[in-house]
Amino acid sequence: MHDLLNDPNINNYPEFHTFCELKDRGFRKQALAALTPFIKTMKNRNFEHRQEFVAWLFTISERTRQNDVSDVFVYPLVTNILEPTLVEWTERSPKDARPYRWLGLYAFEELWYERLERAIEIEGLAEQRAIEALMDHKVSAVEFSFHHINENVYLGEVNQDRAIIIEARKLNQSVLNEEKRADYDAELSSYSELLGDWVVYTQSGSDDESFLEWCERNERGYLFVESYDYEE
Repeated sequence: MHDLLNDPNINNYPEFHTFCELKDRGFRKQALAALTPFIKTMKNRNFEHRQEFVAWLFTISERTRQNDVSDVFVYPLVTNILEPTLVEWTERSPKDARPYRWLGLYAFEELWYERLERAIEIEGLAEQRAIEALMDHKVSAVEFSFHHINENVYLGEVNQDRAIIIEARKLNQSVLNEEKRADYDAELSSYSELLGDWVVYTQSGSDDESFLEWCERNERGYLFVESYDYEE
């Protein structure tokens, strides 16, 4: 919240300024009460005025490393000002990647995934925030499939996870940060290998042996196997 409260442009929005100060001090109920007149005023402003506020707020959020700016994205502000303005912005300026990126990054609507893809389509490699957000989503989707695998439970669908891994590897070629690209590649390789082992295990028909035991017997060095060995 520090960057937001110390930005001189916040003085252009005194009611929003009060809301941020109260929110920063932990007075949630009072903060929401202070936000109500701001929302009422802003809803009656023309698109250009609302666009200016939205662009300012998201630009600050992007340039700060802290996540506390996102604390101001409370439901009344999102549904009454931020999301409607961003959607209108995409309709008025379909070749501006910013509203697509912000709709996608903050998942303000069900189409967030398509919004990120559209931002990438517009800006290409320059749209690194959207690219990395999609990479995180794809890796998390596969990770979810396996997060109970040490209990012999696979929550995904093999062909779907294979397709996600292929898509993610292709997208990873667009990640410009070498360290992040290497991290993504390592994660995808690990999950690809794990998926392959799960398929081999299930096709073996080893009803008397859990997948964890199968991995241990075959010296598969996954973290959940190492954890199992430690507990034993």
